[in-house]
Amino acid sequence: MDTDPALTRESSKRETILHLLRRDIVTGAVPPGERLSEARLATRFGVSRMPVREALKELEREGFVAIEERRGTFVRSVSRSEILDLFEVREAVEGMAARLCAARANNGFLDRIDRTIADMAEHVRVADSDGYTRADAEFHGLIVAGASNERLSDHYRLLIQYLHRGLLSSIVTRREGRMERSLAEHREIVRALHAHSADEAETAMREHVRRGRLELQEEVSTKFGGPEPTDHA
Repeated sequence: MDTDPALTRESSKRETILHLLRRDIVTGAVPPGERLSEARLATRFGVSRMPVREALKELEREGFVAIEERRGTFVRSVSRSEILDLFEVREAVEGMAARLCAARANNGFLDRIDRTIADMAEHVRVADSDGYTRADAEFHGLIVAGASNERLSDHYRLLIQYLHRGLLSSIVTRREGRMERSLAEHREIVRALHAHSADEAETAMREHVRRGRLELQEEVSTKFGGPEPTDHA
């Protein structure tokens, strides 16, 4: 049974359970398709069902699990074909966002992006993959906001909903050396943004998404290999 002093503090129970379940899912310790029982998890963590239920709802929002009425909560399956389809769309949408951001973002907005990159670098320094994943999501959201195109933003929000970004980003971020490689790719994007080079910004973003997709496919094949899984969602 996992033990953590933080579990004795009511306000930290949900976050601690979230952290441990995310870890178990992305490392494959809890396999795709497995049913997560509130009762068993409450016993495992030595808590009531309430923080477990709250943690599972957050994991559903992040794309780690699917909650089905009258059936229960299941760990989401990730198929290689799903990754390919979604990342092809993501490359186009985020590439266009970077192009528009390079042309439209002012210095104040670029300062916000610089601060996010600094946060990402700090997470790399201390090997905080969860923190890096959150900062990475913020970075990409800023790029889309900087594009100043509401229709593009709508497509991005829908894409993220289907992409289950929390799950996929957490899987690939934990790949050895990926945070360092990802940070270098992000810095190339930022360099192009500061130069207001639309072509270079789009190229750098597309390359970043493409490399992430290739590493994610390799990681999924390694940890979640076998036949294409059936998604519970």
